[in-house]
Amino acid sequence: MVFDFQKGVLEKLETDTLEELRLEHAFEFSCRDECMGRCCRKITILLEPWDIEVMARHLDMPGQKFFTTYCRMELDRQAGWPAVWLAHAAEGPCAFMLQDGKCSIYPARSGNCRTFPLGRAVRYVKESQFDKARRDERIFMVDRMQFCLGGREGKSWTVKEWLDDADVLTWYRMSDQYTELVDYAMRELSVRQWMNDNILRMVIPFLYAPDILRKRLGAAAEEVEHEEFHRRRMEAIRLILTDLAAGFGFGPRASKGAAGNSGSLMDRVGSVLAGGK
Repeated sequence: MVFDFQKGVLEKLETDTLEELRLEHAFEFSCRDECMGRCCRKITILLEPWDIEVMARHLDMPGQKFFTTYCRMELDRQAGWPAVWLAHAAEGPCAFMLQDGKCSIYPARSGNCRTFPLGRAVRYVKESQFDKARRDERIFMVDRMQFCLGGREGKSWTVKEWLDDADVLTWYRMSDQYTELVDYAMRELSVRQWMNDNILRMVIPFLYAPDILRKRLGAAAEEVEHEEFHRRRMEAIRLILTDLAAGFGFGPRASKGAAGNSGSLMDRVGSVLAGGK
């Protein structure tokens, strides 16, 4: 789902059927009152862990409750990784849409909502098996929807001005941490060969319920700020998946097996979450 979308976007960019935008590129766009909320009905709004965390904190709601109330998840069997999206928006009006079509959680809206009509696709490229994967980032204009009137005589922006106005740079940093993890799991750990629902249930709290982890560790936000805790969570998942992959014969530790590490997995994960190492 999400992976097919990203692949399709990158293929269009490679063949020049979709134009890649530079920061200085200018375009016109303004949301208009007469089409307010049209983009929040029957649309797949894909979410990453940072999106869910920010929205849950904005609503003062536990992450797990937000996830089960507002999200849907599907394990992409081809990729071996879960895709998550806003359930109500995919089925009808978004649960956060007000009667006038505006967003009730606008300051905490997702990265995809935040940057529309611009999109961002990221892939990781390795020049050789010995090199670290290099991030390749592309910014593009989302295909125009018939219901959207925003491009008609709108305000003039450069791409940089639009992204700055959307205050999206933090989202991009957190997204890069997440997508780098996903790329590692798919490329280095061959996660699609062994990912199953039981393993996914183990990983979900690390992805979407940071408050549960904080409570277990006694790590309040005043002690470990949210962005740093997100980084630690992604590192913890990387550690968990690397150990699990070794048990199935995949990944950099496959020759040692899951038992080839000193200390229990949970002790090492706790050390990463508590100390960042």
